[in-house]
Amino acid sequence: MTMFRYEPVPRDDGVEEALAARIGDAAHLLARQYAFGEFCGDDAGSPVRVALAQETHLLDNWRSGDGDWQPYEPARMVLEALVEQEPAHGPDARLVLAGGLRWRRELAAAGLLALLPAFAAVCPCAVDGPLAPAPVGAAVRGRLPDAVALAPWLARLAERDETAAKEFGADGPDRQTLAGAAARWLAWWTARVPAGESAAPAPPAAWDANRLEYAFSVRASTLPDLELRAQEYHGGHLDWWAVDAPPARVPVTEAAVVREQRTIVPTPAVYGGMPNSRFWEMEDARIDFGAVDASPADLGRLLLVSFATVFGNDWFCSPLPTAAGSLSRVVHCSVTDVFGGETVLAHASLEDPEWNLFGLGEESAGSAMGGGADGSGPPPSPWFYRAASLPGGLESPPAESVLLLRDEAANLAWAVEETVADIAGEPLDRYARWVAAGPARPPEEPGDPPADRYLLATDVPGHWYPLVPRPVDPADPESVRLLLAGLVRDGGTPAQPLGRLLRESPWLFEEEVPRSGVRVERSRQYTRWHDGSAHAWDARRKVSGTGGGSSGLRFDVLEPPAQPPAPARPPEE
Repeated sequence: MTMFRYEPVPRDDGVEEALAARIGDAAHLLARQYAFGEFCGDDAGSPVRVALAQETHLLDNWRSGDGDWQPYEPARMVLEALVEQEPAHGPDARLVLAGGLRWRRELAAAGLLALLPAFAAVCPCAVDGPLAPAPVGAAVRGRLPDAVALAPWLARLAERDETAAKEFGADGPDRQTLAGAAARWLAWWTARVPAGESAAPAPPAAWDANRLEYAFSVRASTLPDLELRAQEYHGGHLDWWAVDAPPARVPVTEAAVVREQRTIVPTPAVYGGMPNSRFWEMEDARIDFGAVDASPADLGRLLLVSFATVFGNDWFCSPLPTAAGSLSRVVHCSVTDVFGGETVLAHASLEDPEWNLFGLGEESAGSAMGGGADGSGPPPSPWFYRAASLPGGLESPPAESVLLLRDEAANLAWAVEETVADIAGEPLDRYARWVAAGPARPPEEPGDPPADRYLLATDVPGHWYPLVPRPVDPADPESVRLLLAGLVRDGGTPAQPLGRLLRESPWLFEEEVPRSGVRVERSRQYTRWHDGSAHAWDARRKVSGTGGGSSGLRFDVLEPPAQPPAPARPPEE
């Protein structure tokens, strides 16, 4: 491949020589232009008018996996929130704490703050256990009542139950005031407790617990035969590239076709650092294509530079407005030039089956970029999906993080709970908690000399859980599943995960834990839709891991005795 780039290369500080553009052999340059056919005329006119016919369908249904279709309105619903949100199972930790603080303010406003310790004693907040909060959080929660346990008692107080009032030490004159405060608190609490509570937390309906990713579909009721499927949505930003359209040949629905005549001049396509077509026009100095360093075998970079410098000004843009959350395709496109000639443009894949820019992928076998009529694969999808995606939002730090990795030394895969949510809803670093606890070495008898200790197996951190391979079909060794197991600790029972992600995933497909590892996170999302409405939900995200790791698991180990600390060296005179 040969690069053609004519530009002056001055050797002094001035611009006079460069602007002069002296040519040493003009006849040679004219001969090269003639050899490459640059003097052959082409009566190509500039485009001045574009006629478009577009078929548009508004997506109004969605479903999780193979579930039932549910209504979807892109104008007021956020598809990411519908897919990622977790089912409500009761008030979260922050709402419970806010309920306790709210009752404290109600008692203070009623002049009954002295009764707060009694409420905290009857309805105590949990501050201990493996998910115990930090000391500051435990101190705050220890002085407040648990809002979930408090609600039934306040319902009795609002009905002026004398037995309940005596339980908290309320005298006769204070019972009327306490009933009013309880009624106000119940009105506040009832308006904020999620409806449809479940007994235990459940994963999102679209969440595949065995692959740790989302699976959902969207469609338009006016186009029921075409379904956009997302089988491997890892979370994060949901856009057009997250869904695939099967290569079904759907006839044109004339009722959904909009024809319009655009009497405008299509705009030439431009990009940052694009070379100028005029010789005497200064170019943007941020990008210098003449200084691109590429080896003769770097064909991709050479093709990019060749396209940018030679063919970059051969492209035009014509706006094609589509509604957000719609599926559309161009059924007719004709361009009229300055000479009055009309050219009908067809889909680019008819001439080049590999062309699939902004196209929706296929789920069936074949070329990844499409195929043609020769049997190499299905043709590219002509549909264009303009997703009603979020431009941005607020995301909290991960409240829960699980790392899946391979341990070649132990010949195992491990699920490592890096972070989980404690009782107060704050992130809890399980490694820091395990280090703080510290595995205790059995005490030695006084007077016994230090001796080596034989270990059947070394200790594994408490937040590491093995993924044991098990074949599903003994006749098929490739059908292997990774079963989540627990190591037997000091208590004699296998340790169970503390977070939600691993408790929801009793087994995984083997291919979901590659050698590069996988990290799955849960975080809180908050955003505003274009109509001004606020949306908040808990989202999950699957990202790349950090490669392999080592749990330190070894068998038949002889551990040397602990060495006493060396005596301090006396200071020299």
